[in-house]
Amino acid sequence: MTRDKIIEIAKLELGNTEIPANSNKTKYGEWYGMNGVAWCAIFVSWVYDKAGLNLGLMQTAKGYHHCQSAHNWFKNKNRLTSNPQQGDIVLFDWTGDNWSDHTGVFVKWLNPAKTEFLSIEGNTSISDNSNGGLVMERRRRLESVKSFASPEVLDGIIERPSSIMQVGDRGSHVVDLQKMLQDLSYTLLVDGWFGQETEKIVKEFQKEQLMPVTGKVDDVCLGAIQEEYKNKIAKSKLITGSFLKAGDAGLAVVELQKVLNKNGANPLLLIDGQFGRATTKAVKDFQKSKKLHVDGVVGPQTWKALGLN
Repeated sequence: MTRDKIIEIAKLELGNTEIPANSNKTKYGEWYGMNGVAWCAIFVSWVYDKAGLNLGLMQTAKGYHHCQSAHNWFKNKNRLTSNPQQGDIVLFDWTGDNWSDHTGVFVKWLNPAKTEFLSIEGNTSISDNSNGGLVMERRRRLESVKSFASPEVLDGIIERPSSIMQVGDRGSHVVDLQKMLQDLSYTLLVDGWFGQETEKIVKEFQKEQLMPVTGKVDDVCLGAIQEEYKNKIAKSKLITGSFLKAGDAGLAVVELQKVLNKNGANPLLLIDGQFGRATTKAVKDFQKSKKLHVDGVVGPQTWKALGLN
């Protein structure tokens, strides 16, 4: 069966890692044509391709590399499901912010209540769910899931969604798009009109992401822009001098935990976006090592010492 083949191929990849470490360089990225970038979605695309189910025409000719694009695509195509089968795609939302952070292949439920399941994922680890550098079989809980999806290629269907924004469109949805592009350092006027200037910027973005250069913003393109925007804004919060402390949660905490791990947090932090006891201890340990005021609060001086200010 096709679904059996998906799982068989994915399991053969267990234990594969980046070479060199922390480089995001893998055989999956080399195959996809975007090596050295976050690769959980690329891994899923590779598995499907090797199972004879190329996800092409989804985001690029070989599949998808933005998790939010995948969610938007499957939602647009009415392919989301609450009853996943082996081989279906799972999209995760670690912090409950309604953004898709990570993706993998659903293997099976682990309990009758269907609250825990196994998935096979690329670019994960025990200490970093979304950028851990390994192919692993992970035990996951339902509350970490944004969506399950059954790709249309399982039914022999491949098609692109209809465009949702293009030249001539006006309105607040265009304003939101233009603001995100502007925050991504593209130069354009935020006027709510999808004109030739906006089309040109969209084409530039699509070219950079190896996507079909149409100048039209369908759900897949919008998802890619949303994910790039989310990642940039999360990082920008780290260099504004803002304070983070115990009890905080969200993208800024995710980025803090990643940086603390890179700076030698011991034990390594679970990247869960929750500023709890373990993160507080890691912050205090780091502050002590840098001879800073040890209070467990991440302010401008701690950001600076972390190399982010």
